[in-house]
Amino acid sequence: MKKINYELLSRDHVKQLGLIVLQSDVTIEDEFRYYYAGKDVSLFTNRIPFENEVTADTLKQMEGHVGKTMSLFPLETEFDSIGYGCTSGSLHIGGDKIKQLIAAERLTKSVSNPLRSALAAFDAVGAKNIAYLGPYSEKVCAGMIDHFVQAGVNVSASASYDEVEDRFVGRISPQSIKRDAIELVNDNPQVEAVFISCTNMKCAHVIPEIEKQTGKVAISSNLALAWHMARSIGLTLGGDKGKLCR
Repeated sequence: MKKINYELLSRDHVKQLGLIVLQSDVTIEDEFRYYYAGKDVSLFTNRIPFENEVTADTLKQMEGHVGKTMSLFPLETEFDSIGYGCTSGSLHIGGDKIKQLIAAERLTKSVSNPLRSALAAFDAVGAKNIAYLGPYSEKVCAGMIDHFVQAGVNVSASASYDEVEDRFVGRISPQSIKRDAIELVNDNPQVEAVFISCTNMKCAHVIPEIEKQTGKVAISSNLALAWHMARSIGLTLGGDKGKLCR
């Protein structure tokens, strides 16, 4: 057999992104492919165990699985950015704790989560008064709204589908989300943006239409996270994805 030579790509030939995805999430990977289409990045995803019911207890339980999930990424990969893909989980575990657990397993230059990313997004577009649309129970939604308020963002309107099972959240139609986001904003013209919470809510493709019909900024958990991770590596996602990306 003839022995042939090869050339190795450099470790940093593209930006390396990692994404922790809930076992029950059927949305975030598709939406990240949409946001990063045509971009020179390598995106790795791993699943984290999660029960179907979205409660404070099940969200908190993910803390014990972050390390194992991180350990299953390619061993030699040094990440430019890693995203923890759960908005409500970020609230109940805490952004600092998530960052600590991730850093203990893999080298990474930046760690993002949807909650932190959303606050950065509100600041970037100058939104101090927002409307909140979520899928969760009133208790879970209230905790997230309180977090925003404590961070200096007024939530003057809110609505929820009051769905505790993530298997149904991932099947809420984009048209329903678009309709309800538009109605929430139009009924509350004082808001400067609408935030659509949960990485399992399918709305990437209707964000521009929500903005067109309301004249306000629309930001989802996935859009905020994708934008925040892109910003950390000096990448822009393109204004056709939403006003935030401009």
